[in-house]
Amino acid sequence: MKNIMPKAQKGTFRKINTLTAGLTFAVATFLVSTNNPVYADCEPNYGGGETCIYNKVFRIEKKVAKLDTNKDLKDHNFEDKVIFKTPEKSSDVKVVFKIKVTNEGEVTTDDMKMKDSLPDEFQHAKSSFGGDGLTETWDDFEPGESKTFYITAKLEKDEFVDDKNYEKCVVNEASVYYDGDFEGKDTATVCFRNSEITELPETGPTATVVMTVVGLTSIASGFGLKSRYKR
Repeated sequence: MKNIMPKAQKGTFRKINTLTAGLTFAVATFLVSTNNPVYADCEPNYGGGETCIYNKVFRIEKKVAKLDTNKDLKDHNFEDKVIFKTPEKSSDVKVVFKIKVTNEGEVTTDDMKMKDSLPDEFQHAKSSFGGDGLTETWDDFEPGESKTFYITAKLEKDEFVDDKNYEKCVVNEASVYYDGDFEGKDTATVCFRNSEITELPETGPTATVVMTVVGLTSIASGFGLKSRYKR
C-alpha cells in the first residue's frame, strides 16, 4: 500500500526543511563573521590554510615650539622650525618637541618604539613619558590610534656664543620602529642667532615632510610571515 502524506503534512515538511536550511546558513554566516577579519588579498595555501596580505602603515610627525612655562605642553604652537633672535643667554633657548605616531594600517601591532635623537647642542630637561626620557615603547597599537610624546630641552651653556654675527641651526630627529625594524622618521629645526640667518641647514626630505612608510605583512595558518618596505 502506498503511503500518501496529507497535504497539510507536506506543507509542514517543506516549511521545516526551509527553516532548517535557513538556520544552517545563519549559523555558518555567524561562524565566519566571528573569526578573524577576512582580507581581500587572502589566497588559499596548497595543502590547506590561507595566506592573507594586509597593509602596515605608520606615520611619524615631529614639531617644535618655544617653551612657555605658563602653558600646557599640548597648547603650544608647534611648527617645523623655530628661531630665537638675539638670546641674551643660553637658558633663554628652551623648546618643547612634539612627536606624534599614528597607526594608519589595518591591524593592531605590538613591539612599537619611538626614539628621539636629541642634538648634542641641547640638554634634555623633561619628557611626558617614562623610560630614559628619549625612548618610549608600547603594545596594542590599534588601527587609527595615535600616540603623542612631548620632550622639553634647553640649550647647553657652551653652545652659546655672545657674538653679533653668530648664528646656528640644529636638527632634532625622531624615529619609529616596529618589531625592532626602522619604519620612518621626521625632524624639527631650532635656530638661535645674533644676526640674520642666511640659510637653513640641508636636512633632506624629512625636515618638513612627514614620512609615511608602508609595509606588507603576511599571515599564514599557524605562523606569521613578515615583509617590510622601508625608505
